[in-house]
Amino acid sequence: MKILHTSDWHLGHEFYDYQRQDEFEHLFCQLRQIVAEERPDAFLLSGDVYHSSVPSVATQTMYTEAMLQLHEACPEMAIFVTAGNHDSASRLEIDRSLWHHFRVHVFGGLARNEQGVCFDDHICRVGEKGWIVAVPHVFKQNFPASPAGTDRQQCFFEEILRRVGERNTEHLPVVLMAHLAVTENPDHLSSDDVGGMDYYPLGCLGEGYDYAALGHLHRPHQVPEDNAAVRYSGSPLPITFNEEYEHSVTIAEVRHGEVPQLRVIPLQPLRHVRTIPEVALPFEDALHLLSDLPEEEAAYIQLRVASDNGLPLDSNERAVKAVEGKRCRFCTFKIETTVTDEGQRQIIDLTPDQLREMGPLEVAARHLRSKGLPEEDYLELLKVVLKQMDIENAK
Repeated sequence: MKILHTSDWHLGHEFYDYQRQDEFEHLFCQLRQIVAEERPDAFLLSGDVYHSSVPSVATQTMYTEAMLQLHEACPEMAIFVTAGNHDSASRLEIDRSLWHHFRVHVFGGLARNEQGVCFDDHICRVGEKGWIVAVPHVFKQNFPASPAGTDRQQCFFEEILRRVGERNTEHLPVVLMAHLAVTENPDHLSSDDVGGMDYYPLGCLGEGYDYAALGHLHRPHQVPEDNAAVRYSGSPLPITFNEEYEHSVTIAEVRHGEVPQLRVIPLQPLRHVRTIPEVALPFEDALHLLSDLPEEEAAYIQLRVASDNGLPLDSNERAVKAVEGKRCRFCTFKIETTVTDEGQRQIIDLTPDQLREMGPLEVAARHLRSKGLPEEDYLELLKVVLKQMDIENAK
């Protein structure tokens, strides 16, 4: 069975308030061409279709049109879409019955009845080619209960794969698609992936699949590196400045009981991401380097600046002005400091993105620790203020 494996589209994502619709449309043009040339038996989108659980109407329309165009590019191809942690399960499934007319199979959440999980609803046969086991993102506590002392996730995957094995009397290839973070060694986690997340040991996927088409981690890789049977296709577009690497989709030729044959097809983004310079410079020197960027370079830019005392008040305005008339888009600063005190670094080394993701209590706690001030009393006062603000906003 020949599959095209992709994941983590994050439709509707804005890069530092810059709209990206043209980038997504450019991506879909490439995907349509790949599908038309490769003619896979199945197209697998392993989660995080949208960046937000409440995507705009325009973003949902873009998704609908993309699915229809992919179907038109290869009408005999089956398309499988599973929800990721960014997606709303119910919103993704709302047109599920209609999608079947275009060979698009959507799985927003675990199918359930009064007896529990309907495992068979997640097992799909692709003609005479093979089986797809489609598992959407499930939070740990929402996996079905397991016998005491056993892992919920592993029991779930073992049971669903056992059922596939019973049906697979013709020894067709079995492809498992899921949206979760697995690692060979949970103690060594990559800092290049997006957000904090729960990691599972590789063994939690159980046995009985020939290829696991995973989503959730944005860097394309296999687990472990020499194991072609478990792969993250990665995000097709960069979502953060940590993703300054080649983005792609994966073509997998899967046969039962054999090592999958993989090919990586690179994608060409309209705009890449760059953090410049390689070594932090004082603000004025870094700004000069920004001004000297070629006019034709299309990129999102993060400017690396060396400073122990913050940036000038007009730093953002000056950086934006420095790229006027160029195709690049200035986004933010990455401040690096010579401060050695760990408490100080906890605040100074945070990027604007990290600050946005933190709650006010966490930011305050870091600041208090950096100043050597007692946290407990100040944080209790802040909690009172925040509670009062919630009350006022609710009026």
